[in-house]
Amino acid sequence: MKKYLALFLLFSFSFAFAQNHFITDASYRAKVEKKFEQREKASVNRRTQLFGVMNKNLSTEEKEAMKFLFAYAPLCDLADYDGNFFLTQVRYALKARDAFSWGRKIPEVIFRHFVLPYRVNNENLDTARAVFFNELKDRVKNLSLKEAALEVNHWCLEKVTYRGTDIRTSAPLATVKTSFGRCGEESTFTVTALRSVGIPARQVYTPRWAHSDDNHAWVEVWVDGKWYYMGACEPEADLNMGWFTEPARRAMLVHTKVFGDYPEPAEIVNKGNEYTESNVIGNYADTKKIFVKVTNGAGKPVENAKVDFGLYNYAEFYPIASKPTDKKGMTYLTTGYGTLVVWASKNGEFGFKKIAIAGIDTLKLTLGNFNPKQENLTYDLYPPVEKTPYPVNNADRERNAERVKKENAIRQKYTDTFIDSTAAFKFAAENGLDKKLTWKYLHLSTGNYAEIISFLKDNAKENKDYAFELLGQSSEKDLRDAKASILNDHLLNTLAMKKKKNESGEKFISDVLNPRVKNENMLAYRKLFQDGFKKLADADDNKTARNVRNWIVKNIKMNETENYYNLPITPAGVYSLKRSNAESRDIFFVAVCRSLGIPARLEPKLKVPQYFYNNGWLNVYFEKQSQAQPEYGYVIFKNGDPDSKIDPKYYTHFTIGKFEDGVYKTVDFETEPVLSSFKEPVKLETGHYRLITGNRRSDGAVFSNITFFDVKKGETYTAVVKLRQYDKAEKVLGRVDVNAGIEVDGKNLPLQSQFKKDNIIIGWVEPSKEPTRHTIVELGDLRAKFEDWGGSILFAVTRPNETEQFKKDNSEGLPKNVSYFKEKGNSLFRSIKGQLGIKDEPVYPLFVVINKRGDIVFSSQGYKIGTGEQLLRIIEK
Repeated sequence: MKKYLALFLLFSFSFAFAQNHFITDASYRAKVEKKFEQREKASVNRRTQLFGVMNKNLSTEEKEAMKFLFAYAPLCDLADYDGNFFLTQVRYALKARDAFSWGRKIPEVIFRHFVLPYRVNNENLDTARAVFFNELKDRVKNLSLKEAALEVNHWCLEKVTYRGTDIRTSAPLATVKTSFGRCGEESTFTVTALRSVGIPARQVYTPRWAHSDDNHAWVEVWVDGKWYYMGACEPEADLNMGWFTEPARRAMLVHTKVFGDYPEPAEIVNKGNEYTESNVIGNYADTKKIFVKVTNGAGKPVENAKVDFGLYNYAEFYPIASKPTDKKGMTYLTTGYGTLVVWASKNGEFGFKKIAIAGIDTLKLTLGNFNPKQENLTYDLYPPVEKTPYPVNNADRERNAERVKKENAIRQKYTDTFIDSTAAFKFAAENGLDKKLTWKYLHLSTGNYAEIISFLKDNAKENKDYAFELLGQSSEKDLRDAKASILNDHLLNTLAMKKKKNESGEKFISDVLNPRVKNENMLAYRKLFQDGFKKLADADDNKTARNVRNWIVKNIKMNETENYYNLPITPAGVYSLKRSNAESRDIFFVAVCRSLGIPARLEPKLKVPQYFYNNGWLNVYFEKQSQAQPEYGYVIFKNGDPDSKIDPKYYTHFTIGKFEDGVYKTVDFETEPVLSSFKEPVKLETGHYRLITGNRRSDGAVFSNITFFDVKKGETYTAVVKLRQYDKAEKVLGRVDVNAGIEVDGKNLPLQSQFKKDNIIIGWVEPSKEPTRHTIVELGDLRAKFEDWGGSILFAVTRPNETEQFKKDNSEGLPKNVSYFKEKGNSLFRSIKGQLGIKDEPVYPLFVVINKRGDIVFSSQGYKIGTGEQLLRIIEK
């Protein structure tokens, strides 16, 4: 009897354990079940690949967790990954929950939305969760939840540091292989690492800073019932610390995107059926809720008008939030105390106004028709005021700095294993390859060099010239994460089509062989499309391209809401799932055409899909158009202040936008070479346009001008790019003793001896932090102008023992008139701090400009994109 009783109890326990619900709320579980069933039906073309895994012997928890992920996954994940990928994510999330002391203490809703989800933002996906769990588990198992979160961030710095990259977000393991990433990649990687050990984490973003032309992403972790922030791969002594603390206090919006239908107590910026975008600005800055009421010409409320809250940044009014109006024509936003341009639109009608948040509670906008004769506008735009920085415990800071130094050394030891020029030249010689090109691409590939070696070796005998051409068309990020098998698919199958069609020339390289269409994940698809679309191929490229377009219209079901992370579905994924958003569909069209040997691209400015036929580019429209092809006019850009040392740059000082559907959409001229010289006319589609210029002051304020104009068929319009001026007289911020002694190149000299011009630039830099790195890049970009000025630029490294390494890392990029100094007792530093009213440690980098009298005429602390140009403006005066 005891034996049977034991078996019964064991069976009962096992049955009870198997029936544990992952989602205990029955109503929410029913909602997920219904959503899952809808997704399963809609994804019929990948039913086996995605949902076959559900037939395995899964526990109740695993099944419910799988259904949750399937129910709310963006289309790109349903198209490009399979069920086994999702199951691995579920099992490792549950494994982490059971492995650590904090796992079972995390509330179900927090675990469901901030531990289980495999996706952080718009990154490519991989098996990082499993890899990171196995590497981190012993390192954090005996720590508290807070200690573990801090420790994971230290581990992250051992793997990854900051460096600017393009907009495609690398997968976490690819970021580790590379050893660096931009802030979006660092924060994606860090959130993935935290979740891998069961720590609730999310990426938060300021879509644009108010005081500087840039944005930033960082990390929040949930610890004992509250969200705290940290800099990704930038470990500090405690939570709620980071170089971006002060900039975030001046932000106009900080938001986070949450996977699934989340019962968010905070303000919702945007909500879809699969996600919730929450406004968490209140965690960082002083805020105010403003209301917007939209009416029509008759004064009646307009429902579902789109209201864009535009913040000046990168010379455009970037919509930090877009919200619909309710039945009363009302919407709202909680934001910081700066300036916004609010734009409401519906059915081609619009209304707009500039507002200072402090001075308004409810803004009223009336929709109307476009008036091309509207007068020019001048807007003075101000960010929230800069506040006194929070105090910092210097003892904790120094202890943390010593640990950071060791972690940088660990990462450096890894990067030292990357291939060097000697090994690259040897490989090139052994395989008959061009040495310089071989080293160029192997050097850019960083930790991915083995894949590039494999690709070049595969093609060294017959296709080496085209192999180098393909690598030249790939982005640097492609070189860092592409597999040799993928590169071979693009090369070999394209060359096979080339022989068949006898193609050659520049367009073959740039618009057929080129594996990069936009910012999609690079995967193999050439052979797949050549086989799948061979019945549509015709000797006439025009007919083939039209056949492809018609096939897409007939077979690809469009959905603009479910691919909510704005990550393009890969061409192979679109073909497999047969569902797509417009951006992914356009990329797919280009990919199919190129696979069939037809030159194709996304038009550089407006990103319309095109194919080349009869010596010209033809637009492809998937919806009916009033005319078959667009009409064009021309714009000549003219520098309105040619004697200034500041050359107006697109996305820095000016942009133009084309009027479409009631709003102006910025034309992408970032890579347009003619805009760097202002010498040649630019070809543009006819229509209404808006020119925005902006001149940013050192405190972040912008003096902007807006000009409305038309581009007419065959005519030329002259757009004068003139920056509004400000602060012509120098304002004295304080005075220092120019006889103060400093040590320059080992010699003790008075500061006065370093003056070669009327002004001198002095900067205190913190090499390991992102703000300093941004500023160094800026100074390097403006190197010729600083060298032409010829005055002295003095740098002091905050930890003098790091000066030599800093010089080594930056000697080639910085202006030649940069020197390095030290000072005993920091008398000059303390004097400048006192004159500027800085009571504690400054926010680095700290830059000042001092004239020969000792007057401080400029100062800048911390993260401010545009510091280099601000310095030039001051010394120019």
